[in-house]
Amino acid sequence: MNGAEHIDSDLLARYTAGEAGPEEIQAVERWAASAPEHARELSAMRAAWDLAVPDPHPASVDVDAAWSKLATRIAEEGSGAKVIPIARGRAVPWLRIAAAAALVTGVFLAVRWWSTPEAQQYASEGTSTSVVLDDSSHVVLSRGSRIRVAMGAERRVELEGQAYFEVTPDPQHPFVVEADGLSVTVLGTAFTVSAYDTSSTLLTRVRHGKVRVSADGRQVDLVAGEHAEFNERTRQLRKVEAPSIEIWGDRILMFSGTPLAEVVQQLSALYHVRIGLENDAMERCRLTATFENEPIDLVLRVVAETFGLRVSSPAAGEYLLSGDGC
Repeated sequence: MNGAEHIDSDLLARYTAGEAGPEEIQAVERWAASAPEHARELSAMRAAWDLAVPDPHPASVDVDAAWSKLATRIAEEGSGAKVIPIARGRAVPWLRIAAAAALVTGVFLAVRWWSTPEAQQYASEGTSTSVVLDDSSHVVLSRGSRIRVAMGAERRVELEGQAYFEVTPDPQHPFVVEADGLSVTVLGTAFTVSAYDTSSTLLTRVRHGKVRVSADGRQVDLVAGEHAEFNERTRQLRKVEAPSIEIWGDRILMFSGTPLAEVVQQLSALYHVRIGLENDAMERCRLTATFENEPIDLVLRVVAETFGLRVSSPAAGEYLLSGDGC
């Protein structure tokens, strides 16, 4: 490895996952210290990984018991399917490395899929993707997300989906992210914006620094740890305690105390299906769980077992969760 220019993706994955040995750690840190762009790249990787770490204090709902119950039921049905429980809390090393590898791979597979002198456009391809913009700002795109970037008097980004931003400071050239009527002006920060087409709610989450969120003539300022929500139906913009939902890599889903209404919204967007809830009481159920590359049928069966619900599929690509709720 030429420490001044390149770094092995597997090594960077192990470092990001916290599984690298002493010599490997030194190699990565030497590489990061060799150039400012390397240090920024490593910082963006760490930030994106931090966003994907499950809550160490999960809710009281016993998802492991639901997995076990579901595995027993599948065995009794004789389907031949194999159900492997996913570790809760701190992930096992191989899963941490796999998730980090999926994230790191995006750095080397970033695709610029359309370009003109005025704008550049990037999209993630099947996994989360890290992009370095012309101003050295870093963007980590969640699976199925895309951005359109125009660099001028303002650094302007149009977003579809979800992305994490770590912005290079430049007071003379403001950095603005726009998504379906929501405008986020960077005042020197790192933050996440979620703006999926299938959702009527747009979320902004600040990791550090400060942003100004604007919509319909209203604005709120956010600092580290704060969140803002914009409802496209009611046109309301407000600060909220946003649930923890992160999707990195190829369908690695991590929910932490997430209301079931948000869970089904994200699952619908990720799997391209329609998921309904029978009653409003179900929206209050909160899920803490991690799923890795599981089919939607199995994910919904685990969710149903967790909260004592029933899942049915009235038509292809449509699901309904029913029961008493929480």
